[in-house]
Amino acid sequence: MIKAEHNIKKSIPGSFLELFRSKDNINLRNVRLDHLQYMLIFPLAPVFANMQGALFSYSVRLLGLDAMTLMGSAYCVGAGSLFAFSNVKNMAKVSRISAIIMAAAYIPWLMMGESLLSLLLAIIFMFFLGGCAACAAFAYTFALNNTERLLGAAMISTFFALNQIVSGLSLLSGLFDRTYLTALIAGSCICLLLYKAGDFTFAENRPKASLNPALKLTLYFFVAHYFVEIFYTYLPGASSPDAMVANGAVGILVVCLAVVMQLVTKRSIWNMCNLFFLAEIGTYMLYFMKEGSVLRSFARFLHGFEQMGYIAAYYLLGCVFKKHGDFRTFKLSLVTILPASMLSYVIPGILASYAPDLLPLAATLTSGVIFIVFILMSPAYSRHLFFAEWADDFYGVDMAEAGQKIQRSGMLENLGLSPREKEVALLLLQGRSAKEISQELVITISTVNFHIKNLYKKLKISNRSELFARFSSHSISMKV
Repeated sequence: MIKAEHNIKKSIPGSFLELFRSKDNINLRNVRLDHLQYMLIFPLAPVFANMQGALFSYSVRLLGLDAMTLMGSAYCVGAGSLFAFSNVKNMAKVSRISAIIMAAAYIPWLMMGESLLSLLLAIIFMFFLGGCAACAAFAYTFALNNTERLLGAAMISTFFALNQIVSGLSLLSGLFDRTYLTALIAGSCICLLLYKAGDFTFAENRPKASLNPALKLTLYFFVAHYFVEIFYTYLPGASSPDAMVANGAVGILVVCLAVVMQLVTKRSIWNMCNLFFLAEIGTYMLYFMKEGSVLRSFARFLHGFEQMGYIAAYYLLGCVFKKHGDFRTFKLSLVTILPASMLSYVIPGILASYAPDLLPLAATLTSGVIFIVFILMSPAYSRHLFFAEWADDFYGVDMAEAGQKIQRSGMLENLGLSPREKEVALLLLQGRSAKEISQELVITISTVNFHIKNLYKKLKISNRSELFARFSSHSISMKV
């Protein structure tokens, strides 16, 4: 394993190549069907992207802003505001209340025609949908393992892409958009009502965390992918039937590509991040081509890579926050970052209203700058994320819950390990670094490394990845 100290000296090109070659290791056997309600993160689905034309016309405005901008802003503000009043113990209760009010606002809105009152109801609906999204994001982060996160994001992306195709083809005579929304709201309510407080105890018992570099880097990409993607929603023709069909068809292929990259080729999530940026920048650059040209039409297909950015952003957020975060840092991030993300709607919304001809240029420049900064931070991503001291368990299966099962099952007994070596092994399986273990057990780091070396020797393994493989969730299910 390449050490963090070595990565400090890496150049940007060297770090980029190192990250390009890095791999993840997730397995389908780690999926738990009884956690399906946390995998189906319906409130987080990019539901209104490219659909504003079908839901509201541009004639319905409030405070000079169109419905799409107002509803997107309400979603972001609701996500931060409602989550500010929640904690681990009342998370399930807050989820249920948000779901009920969301449904109560949605039903009359669905039955009304376009008007200022219907827009106000839509804003209330989106506000509480944002609250549901915050709760779903928390469950997605702390109740799932890496494989479940990947598949959860992939399922929602597929659901959205299929909607684009069917809506674009007008297979249900223009009724599909609201039918789809109704199905999404119903699915959200069912899943949120199935949340169990006991599934969040892992987050409650975590040691106090701080917003360290790994979390900051993850949040950068999470917010950046919103700013890059949302510009397309306001571009001319984004909601046209042809554009939606092209976007959806490619989106499904992209979801399949993302799953294959992770499950088959084991390519690092870093590669998905870069593919997303390159595709979106290419999309905006093609908008400088003549309307009706082949290259301009190709932008509609290329934008389908938005699904890869969505999957990468939520997968990376969940993996890193479960490793390094706690409820306090998660709440702080949502309360501050998500409301701030409403700028991703407001900025292009204002441009679309007052300077629509500048949208392609603004989208290209914004995406280009964000991507350049992302590449310039390659050494930091290498040092603090993909090749950090703890990266072995990031690449491997999620063993946080497995460590607790191992302790209860007594699987470390009769292996010739000393009591202290068992303690160290359990902490390693929970994803702790040598420094964290030394603080937990009140011993020096050199002593921790001594115990690690001895237990590896006794178990006939050479690194943490092999330790995870030996005590994977599959093995536990066979032995508990």
